Amino acid sequence: MKQPIIYFDNYMLRDVELKDAKDMFEYGKDLETVKFLSWGPYSDVTEAYGSIKEFFLKRPERGLPVGYAIIDLKNNKMIGTIDFHTMVSDGVVEVGFCLNKAYWNKGIMSKSLQKILEVGFYFHGYKKIVIGHANENFQSMRVIEKNNFIFEYEDQKKYYNRFTGLNEPSKWYYLTKETFKK
Repeated sequence: MKQPIIYFDNYMLRDVELKDAKDMFEYGKDLETVKFLSWGPYSDVTEAYGSIKEFFLKRPERGLPVGYAIIDLKNNKMIGTIDFHTMVSDGVVEVGFCLNKAYWNKGIMSKSLQKILEVGFYFHGYKKIVIGHANENFQSMRVIEKNNFIFEYEDQKKYYNRFTGLNEPSKWYYLTKETFKK
């Protein structure tokens, strides 16, 4: 399930590949980068390689695209991922993202999300795209709000904090093709 390659500014979105493991390990080993995610921190590059092989590359078996690697074209480096990782129901998918901390606060993820939303609605034909964040994840909240997602609900138990072992509050948003603004 190939996706179009997307270019913006000095960045490119292309399918994640096994050769990205070294770069994924670089940011995936950082606790601050992965503290709100369901994976990491990685302890060695083989874990990043395994994630790509077992999670990203097997998504087409579940009817989902592989997922995008975010590439810094200046140094041909994979700096993050953005992907449709869960099929919620027919035509409804959940999107998620992660970015190397060295690239935070530069607008890269906001633009990457804008681009993948276009791909989701106009290339894949999804009817609805959902996204959530732990209540404490203010950076993700800003990216979501910049892309005009519509707040849907707050859930008290859906987000599991693997570091505390507790279910914590999270906020959930959605966009439809009709409510999406390019």
